[in-house]
Amino acid sequence: MPVLGALSGAVLVYCLLILGLNLIFSNRIKTSQRLDEAQNLNNSFDANGQLQEFSLGNAVIRPFVRMLIEAFTVFVPRNEAYLKRTDEQLKQAGIRMPARNYRAGVILFMALMTFGFAGLGYLMRRSPLYAFLAGVIGLYAGFVLARFSLKSKITKRKNEIYHQMPEMLDLLSVSVSAGLGFDQALAYVVQKCKGALFDEVNIAQREIALGRSRRDALTDLSERCGNLEMKTFVSAVLQADEMGASLQNVLEVQAETIRLTHKQAVEEEAQKLSIKMLFPLVFFIFPVLLIILMGPAFMSIKDNLLGGS
Repeated sequence: MPVLGALSGAVLVYCLLILGLNLIFSNRIKTSQRLDEAQNLNNSFDANGQLQEFSLGNAVIRPFVRMLIEAFTVFVPRNEAYLKRTDEQLKQAGIRMPARNYRAGVILFMALMTFGFAGLGYLMRRSPLYAFLAGVIGLYAGFVLARFSLKSKITKRKNEIYHQMPEMLDLLSVSVSAGLGFDQALAYVVQKCKGALFDEVNIAQREIALGRSRRDALTDLSERCGNLEMKTFVSAVLQADEMGASLQNVLEVQAETIRLTHKQAVEEEAQKLSIKMLFPLVFFIFPVLLIILMGPAFMSIKDNLLGGS
C-alpha cells in the first residue's frame, strides 16, 4: 500500500506539472504545434500520393510525445552557441529537428531514467537513500546513453558518406562529361542513387533550384557531411566556378583522388586485420586448442603417475 500510494502521488504530481506548464506556455505550444503540422503536412501521404492509414502511433503516441517535448523546452538553456553546436551535430547525424526540441527530448529521457531507476531502487530495498542513489545512477545513465547515441549516429553517417563518395563523384564526373550542367548532374545523381550522401546532395540541389547561391548550398553541404574529402571537393568546385575553369577536369581529378584515397584506406584497414585478430586468437581460440590437443596427454600422465604410485 505505501508503494502504491507513492506511485499514485508521483503520477499526480507529474500530471499537475504538465498541466501547469501547458497553461503557462499554452500560446507558445499551440504556435509550435501549428508550425509542426504545416511542416509535416506531406508526411500524411505515402510515395504514391495516397493518404496513409490510421495508426495508433501517428494519432496518439507521437502527438503526446511531441507535447511532452514542447513542455520540456522550458528547461533548455537559452545559449545560442550551445544550440548552434547542437544543431550542427544533429545535421551531421541526419536528425531533422530543432536543437531546442532535441535537447528537451534528452532532458525528458533523463527524467524518465531517473524516476525509473529511483522507483526500481525503492522497490528493491525499500530505502529512500537507495532510491536516491539509484536515481542518480539513472540520471547519469540517461545522459551517457543520449550522448553515446548521438555520437554513434554521427560516426555511422560519416562512414556511410565516406564510402559513398567515390560512387557519387564518378557518376557526377561522367554526367558532366556527357554534357549535363553541374546542377542537372546533381539532380541526375540524386535520382539514380540512394544513401546518406545522396540525401544531403538532394537537399543542396533543391536549395540551388529554389534560388539559393551555389556557394552557400555547397558550403552547407560540406558542413552537414563533416567530411574532409567533401570539404576538399566543395572547395575545388567553388574555386573552379570562380576562376571559370572547366568543371569537367576538376571533377575527373577529384573523382580519381577520392577513389585512390578510398582504396588506400581500405588497404590500410585490411592490413590492421591481422593485428586485430591476434587478441581473439590468444584469449579464445588458443586455450581451446590447448585443451583439445594437450588434454588427452595430461590425462595419460595423470593415470601413469597414479598407477605408478
